[in-house]
This record gives sequence, C-alpha cells and structure tokens, in this order.
Amino acid sequence: MFPTDSVSLDSIPTSFLVGIGLIIITIAAIYQLVLYPFYLSPLRALPGPALDSAFMILTKIYLGRFGDILNGEAGIPQREWVKNYGKAIRVVGPIGIQRVIFSGAESLQRILPGFMRDTLGLVAGHGLLTVTGDRHKQMRKAMNPAFSISNLTAQTEMYYDAIDNLMSILNSRVEKAQGGQGSVEIMYEWMSKVTLDIICLTGLGYEADSLHNHHNELAQAYEELISLQTGRNLARLIVILSIPGMSAFLGSRFAWRHRKLIAKIPLLCMVPFSYRTRIHFIVLIIIARAAILVDAMHRIKAVSASILREKMKEAEHLGNNEDTAAKHDIMSLLVQARMADQKSHKSVGGGMGPAPYTMTDTEMMDQVLTFLGAGHETTASGLAWTLWLLAKDPVSQQRLRDEITPYLEASSDSLWKVRLGYRELKDLVWLDCVIQESLRLYPPVPMTFRQAATTDHVEGVLIPRGTLYYIPIRVVNTLEDIWGEDAEEFNPLRWLPENNFGPVPSTLTFLAGPHACIGKTMAIIEMKAVIAALIANFEFSPSYQGQKAIPTAAVTMKPKDGMPLLVNKVVK
Repeated sequence: MFPTDSVSLDSIPTSFLVGIGLIIITIAAIYQLVLYPFYLSPLRALPGPALDSAFMILTKIYLGRFGDILNGEAGIPQREWVKNYGKAIRVVGPIGIQRVIFSGAESLQRILPGFMRDTLGLVAGHGLLTVTGDRHKQMRKAMNPAFSISNLTAQTEMYYDAIDNLMSILNSRVEKAQGGQGSVEIMYEWMSKVTLDIICLTGLGYEADSLHNHHNELAQAYEELISLQTGRNLARLIVILSIPGMSAFLGSRFAWRHRKLIAKIPLLCMVPFSYRTRIHFIVLIIIARAAILVDAMHRIKAVSASILREKMKEAEHLGNNEDTAAKHDIMSLLVQARMADQKSHKSVGGGMGPAPYTMTDTEMMDQVLTFLGAGHETTASGLAWTLWLLAKDPVSQQRLRDEITPYLEASSDSLWKVRLGYRELKDLVWLDCVIQESLRLYPPVPMTFRQAATTDHVEGVLIPRGTLYYIPIRVVNTLEDIWGEDAEEFNPLRWLPENNFGPVPSTLTFLAGPHACIGKTMAIIEMKAVIAALIANFEFSPSYQGQKAIPTAAVTMKPKDGMPLLVNKVVK
C-alpha cells in the first residue's frame, strides 16, 4: 500500500521553493541568452559581429551588441557591420534577441510590409504610422485625399506665417550680436519650433506659436517628450515596454492619475543591500523618465481631444458651406470626409447594409499624435542637418542662394520675403538636389524594425516567425555599390536631372511599400520652403573651428549638441 496523504505546500520549506524557482529562472536565462542564440537558432550560421572577448561573454551577454548601437553614432555601427560581414548578417541584441540585417534590394522588398508597433505606438499613437493589416489599408485610403497634390498646393501658403516669424527672430538676434560677427544659434531648437508651428497649423488647424509663446500647453508637453529622446532613454523605454501590458498601462489614465504614487513603489525590497545603490539609481532614472513620459502624453492627448471636439462641432455647425470647404488642415479634412461618408450611407437605402470604414474618435486622436511625431521632429532634424551640410559647403550654399534670388520680394524689415508656391518649390533644381542629398546622408529616422509574421526563407536563410528585422536606412542610403566611392560624402550634384539617378530604388529615407511615408511630399515641400527662406536671408557657417556634429542614436537622428551654427545676415 502506498501512502495516500497529500503533501501540503505549507509543509515545504520556503527556501526549497525559492531554490526551485531560481533554478528554473537560471535554466530559462541560459537557454535564452546562450543555448538558443548560439547553438540552436537557425540564424546562428549567418555572419555578424561576435561577442568576441571573455569579458563581453561573461558580463555583457545580456546586452549583446546593443551597447555598440547606443554608444556609437546613429547608423554607423551597422554600416561597419555591413561592410565587414556582407548584406545579410545577424546581430545578437539584449537578452539574446536576434536581429537580422538585410540591406539588399530584393530582401528589403520582402521585409518592408511587416511592422512593429508598441514602442512607437506609445508616443506616436496607433495612427497610420503604427497600425497594420486591413486597418492600415483602410486608414491610409481614408487619409489619401488630405495628402493629395491639390491639397498640398493649397496648404503651402500656410507655412509662411511661422517662417516669417522665424526670420524676424533670427534677424533681431543677429543684429543685436556684438561686433557684427554674427550670432551663434542652436539651430535644431529653432527648427523644432518652426516645424511644430507649421505641423500644428497644417495638420490640426491649431496655432501653437511656439516661436513666441513658450507656455503653449501642446508645445511644452511635446518639448518635454522630445527631451527624453536619447539612446539611453530609448534603451530604458525598451526595457519598460518589454514587460507584458506595460505599453497599454503607461498610456492609460490610471497611470497618469497615479504617476507620483508609481514612483514610490518599493521595487528594491528584495534586492541585496550591497547592490542597492547602483540598482536604485538606475530604477529611479527609469521611473523618473516614465513619469515624464506619462505626464507629457496625457497632456498631448488632452489637447488632441479638445481639437477633435472643436473640429466636430465646427463641421456640424457649418455643414458643407464655403467656410468648411476653405479649410485645408488635415484634421478638418478627415472630419469632413467622415461626416460625408456617414451622410452618404444614411441616404443610400436608409443606412441599410454594411457601413463604409470611418475612423473612430480614438483613431482621430491618434492621428494627432502621428502628425506631431512623424511631421514635426523628423522634419526639424532634416532641416538641422541640411543647414549643417550647407554650412560646411559654402559653394553649394551660395549656388542655392543664387537660384532663389529671382523669387525674392523686398520687405520693410530689411529681410527678403520668400513666398514660393508648391510648383515653384517643386521645380527649383538645386534646392531639390540639396534636400535630397541631405535626406540621403542624414535620414531623420536612421533605422526601423520589422518583425517576421511567418516562418519564411529570405536569401536562402530560414527566418523563424517573430524574428526582428533591422532595417538599416542610413546604411542602405550610403551603400558604395549604389552611390559610388563618395557615398558617404555630401554631393548634391549626383541629383541633377542629367545624372539620371532616380530616388525611388536608391534611398529608404521614407521607406517603401505599403508602409511608405504618406507625408513624404509634404515633408520635402516644407523643408524646401524653410531652407529657401533661411538661405535667402542668412549665411550659415560652423560655430567654431573643427566643429563636428554628432547624431543621437535614438528614434530620430537629431544632432546631439543641438547644432550650434554661426549666423550672419546676407548683405543685400
């Protein structure tokens, strides 16, 4: 006879249970960090940078090569890996997660339709930038009219109030500079303000006027959000979002209401005292950044909701009269289109049958975040890098000034007024060459990720479902076998029409395929309008001898030092 008495968990020593738990965790960690990526993964045969020292293997294996990316210039470690190992490589990242880099054209065509959403979705909303599948197709179709050439043509005039404000501010600061030696200006900050004012007006019909009003609620909240964007903060955000459900939690009202309480959670009570000082410091940083993120996102969403309510009331009150038709901001157009679809459905068969796709209020709000995230900082970064490249190349800068001069209008404040329309901005050849080359060398988003939706073969390599593809935008934009030996140099001449070097197959700055940037044309036209006005009125040069500009290794490639440049008035 066997004993039939059951064993109670209460009778098992706690130390035994803890020991079993630690053993399970240790085995899982060894499998995730060592066994699978280095001995079992079908990707292990791919070439790539190794953890090539005992120190790295023993102490840095949990980070993989992620430290190289965080500590290096944006896109440069990946560029060197592609040079050393080829166009199909594997990189082991944090906690054993494998990333595959394909930089060949055929491979990228296979990969680009997929998409990852949680990290961007938290700060950019689940709008067109982050949604996938049928929802993405429906949303893009609904938004296409707002980005049509006819609407962009009508919208271009909306850029110039903000541009004129910037010209006036810079002119005043240069004139006040002592000794007539010009003024050193942190140009990324000015580009950030002018692009925020432009995208708020053209995207939302909202006047932020951040160039003058430093206390505007939306501008303040977004400035706090941008201040978090560093490589290390991005790593911390990834750590936070790796916790299941954390993305939804941080975006909730509960997290905002209890953000101060969350910061006081005793996360360290089970950590041995000897390790608490450093861990406590790291955790405090993560919590502090998360609290800023939660607070800024809540305030941006509150403003977004207010804008949407105003647009809905305005559309319902005005109906389809001329005042409504004259509005060209994207949010107004989306609201009008939704109301038109709803009315059309009701008038056909009394509203019977399946209703056409229309964006919900939540999706509309998410578009506000998408407009800000995709249309503001990326354009600001692109403008800052364009000014840097022109500051280092006075010949190209003067050639651009000469091209713009015939279009200038004199104004009463000693400034040239630039009022170039959509077609004129489109047709200025050297301006287009400069912008295209700047966006090639310094793409505002230097990389992105995709995730394998199914197990498949790419270039003969078995890619398991869930594998992360690293899309090395800056690497592809500077491949020597496409661009030649000067691929890493600023050479606007390569874009002249007689060189027949089309942009579509050659750069990934705006991605390609179904998830290509819907606002590509809008962003380029906006950059051209701002650069034309700046170069017409001011000369830009490095702020000190030997100046080097370093891009941040984060979501967007903004300059690490804010891009200080010496600004002087153009002598009429």
